[in-house]
Amino acid sequence: MYLTKEMTIEALKNMSEFHQGICTQFDRWGMDFKSNLGRRNIVMSQTQEHFFAKELGLVYKGVDADGRTGKADIVIGEINKELECKLTSGNRGKSVTYSFQTDWATLENKGKLDYLYVLCDENFEKFCVLYFEDLTADDFFPPANGSRGKSRMRKASAMKKVTCLHGNYKIQNEKFIESYKNKVGMLVKENTKKAMDLQRKYFSEEGASPFTVRNKIIKMREDLDTTFSKKINLLKEKITFWEDSDPRFTFILESLP
Repeated sequence: MYLTKEMTIEALKNMSEFHQGICTQFDRWGMDFKSNLGRRNIVMSQTQEHFFAKELGLVYKGVDADGRTGKADIVIGEINKELECKLTSGNRGKSVTYSFQTDWATLENKGKLDYLYVLCDENFEKFCVLYFEDLTADDFFPPANGSRGKSRMRKASAMKKVTCLHGNYKIQNEKFIESYKNKVGMLVKENTKKAMDLQRKYFSEEGASPFTVRNKIIKMREDLDTTFSKKINLLKEKITFWEDSDPRFTFILESLP
């Protein structure tokens, strides 16, 4: 592992300072640098390569961030490594989602590559940095028509090769499974209480014949058990669904220290 959390923090601090400087210049001339996040990300992508290469260059010899077409974003000559750098602010809808992409032809030609994805918020103040080692074409979907050769990551596969250098991530499946298991426990307690209430009602009935009361309670208990079984089975189906589904991830962006 040639990248460290300390290197990451220093690179992000420099990127953040650069971002603030550009925002100041844009404001001076009556423009907003963040009005077009796609354009902003293109500019900041170069700073990602530059500042991470700078940190790596303090430790390794032969570090270069060329950035030209056909060249690796960062080359670490001493350890014969190439690092592809990607920066994204996510897709903003009701919630922010992150699609990790790569150039399919480059990855197929190289066979395997290391990737450094920097996720940032709109204000460029919070980040999640993910380092992937030895990703292959199997870790991405083939390019869709009209995607201009860009491939979307298979997170279920690629996230097995990730190291989080800043921020964090969670697997949503685990949260949903835990939630449904808690609901099962609450439902069992609720059903047990209702069954005990029916039993007490049987012994407290006055005036009616024991046979009539007993049959009435039995019918109510059967209805209770039927409803309980339906609810339990539905929850178990949801648990099984999330256990069998590919993992879905939530990425947690954090401020710099």
